[in-house]
Amino acid sequence: MDVAVSRDAEGLARALEAAGFGRAVEISDARPRVFRVAGRRALDLAEVEGGSIQQDLGRRDFTANAMAIELETGRWIDPFGGAADLADRQLRLVHSDNMADDPVRSFRAARFYATHGLRPDRAVREACVQAAPRLAGVAPERIQTELAKMLEADRVARAFAWAASAGLLTPALGIRAPSGRWRAAARSLARLEGRGRLPASLDSRRRLRLSLIASGLGLSPQAAAEWLRRGRHGRSEAGGVKRLLELAEAARKSCSPRARWGWIHDAGAALPEALLFIQIAHPRLSELVHGLKVLASRGRKGPTVTGSDLMVWLAETPGPLIGRLLREVQIEALRGKIRTRRDARRWLTGRDGRAARGQSPKFLRPNDKEA
Repeated sequence: MDVAVSRDAEGLARALEAAGFGRAVEISDARPRVFRVAGRRALDLAEVEGGSIQQDLGRRDFTANAMAIELETGRWIDPFGGAADLADRQLRLVHSDNMADDPVRSFRAARFYATHGLRPDRAVREACVQAAPRLAGVAPERIQTELAKMLEADRVARAFAWAASAGLLTPALGIRAPSGRWRAAARSLARLEGRGRLPASLDSRRRLRLSLIASGLGLSPQAAAEWLRRGRHGRSEAGGVKRLLELAEAARKSCSPRARWGWIHDAGAALPEALLFIQIAHPRLSELVHGLKVLASRGRKGPTVTGSDLMVWLAETPGPLIGRLLREVQIEALRGKIRTRRDARRWLTGRDGRAARGQSPKFLRPNDKEA
């Protein structure tokens, strides 16, 4: 919640902190000063700019963002017709000069299009086109904040396509790509929003949409991760996008049934999201996706076998071989070929286990007991 105050924002923030409403944090020491009371519900206190609330609202970006309620009387203050624009689902400028004050407002127009369904009018588009080149000089953290909110919305594809047509995406996201690539990414986003495919989890929405954008732009998994890190996305989010792109590449190469079981094993908890991503990003692979879904539905849990077990059973020391063999055992268990720990031990010392080791086996004596 944003509150405009006519006097000392810091003093009020400290008083609210002392009363137990949350911790007071300075957001901006430039005039007008802004303080946040970070509690159960965040409260931003900004000193009125221009001497009155009407003048303060006149410095905002869009009419729908330039309304206020006088707390003492409950009076509605709407000098620019923001309520009517909200009802009409229209995004209009308060003043054209205000866009020039902060180029991030141009990217915020796309965000409001996505989150609130407010379609920018012609004047907004023209102002955004003019402001777009200056987005390249904006702190990445500010762009990332707007992009994250945008990608969490229910409907993003149209807003994304609009932002591309206004020239906002290349300077904002720091990627040069032909217009056809941006359109391909927008089409993928639209496919995700159809047929009830959109995940409820906001983290999953961001990750899938960032992956679809990266795929539409033709980025490799490593290039996508580097792009996101430059844009100040979290390490976990960048890693999640990279993993989805890697799984998509691996799925296309998994020709044999054994390789597909290996892919299902490697996907792990990311399996549902990976299958959805492949289905959306690569529609021509629908048969492959269907086959993987059917195969995954037949998977078995199998016994608990650890690397320590393998080292004891095979008299091996820790190393890459143990990790590789453990993966092979887990794949066989997933296929239903290994159902007990004894099965796992026998498999390791049998023909398949010897082939997996690529070396002469160390046989167990027949009277060895199960570990």
